[in-house]
Formats: sequence, C-alpha cells, structure tokens
Amino acid sequence: MNLGRVGQVLARSRLYETAPWGDVPQGPFLNAAVLLAWRGSPEALLEALLSIEREAGRVRDVRYGPRTLDLDVLWMEGITRDTPSLQIPHPRLEERAFALWPLLDVAPFATNAEGKSYERGEATGILEVEPAPTG
Repeated sequence: MNLGRVGQVLARSRLYETAPWGDVPQGPFLNAAVLLAWRGSPEALLEALLSIEREAGRVRDVRYGPRTLDLDVLWMEGITRDTPSLQIPHPRLEERAFALWPLLDVAPFATNAEGKSYERGEATGILEVEPAPTG
C-alpha cells in the first residue's frame, strides 16, 4: 500500500494484533497508524483513504465483518469534525487500545477534542507483534 500518494509519511507505529470482534467469525486484526503530512481537507483525506480501500478489494457489505483493509482518520492536529460521514477525533478512540496505542506511537502529543492529552493506559487483548520502528 502506497500512502505516499496521500501525503508524506512522517512516522509509522508498531504493528499490533488484537482478537476480532463482531458477529462474523474472522481472523485476528492487525492494527497500525501512520502520521501523514496532509495539505487538504479532512473530507478529502477520508475520500483518498476510502479509494485506497476500494483498490485493495474492500467491500462494505457486513458491518464489522471481515475486511481486506480498514483505513480511518483517527486524529488531526487542531481539527475536529462531527458529521455523519466523518468524526475527528475518531469516536471512542480512548476506549479502543487497538487504535489509540498506534496513534500514540506516531503522535504522542495528540489531544482529544477538549484538549486533554491521550493516555495509553492498560489494555488486555492487544499484542505488540513488531518492535517500534527505528530512525
């Protein structure tokens, strides 16, 4: 997957594995985050990510079902959105270690909509499967 066409990749997180959830049996989830330099609108970024998903064969036919790829906008510095198609910061981010931990790997300075710093906290069911990237 080439995110370079979306923006310059400034940092990437470790890779984390979590057990699947939802009503459809499926394999474990692999979770990661990248920090991008992006010059467009949040909505344009979301559309670019959805385009990459489609190119990777993502079909959205079963809610929380198996997927080839799931790209989300988790957080953008100084930006909040609350529309039917886009919420920034990502809703329930603080409840989901599988999204929060990778975000904090690449943006430890990230804050929630109220300006409070996110905290990694304790979590069960998340396994680091790749060490932190170096240089």
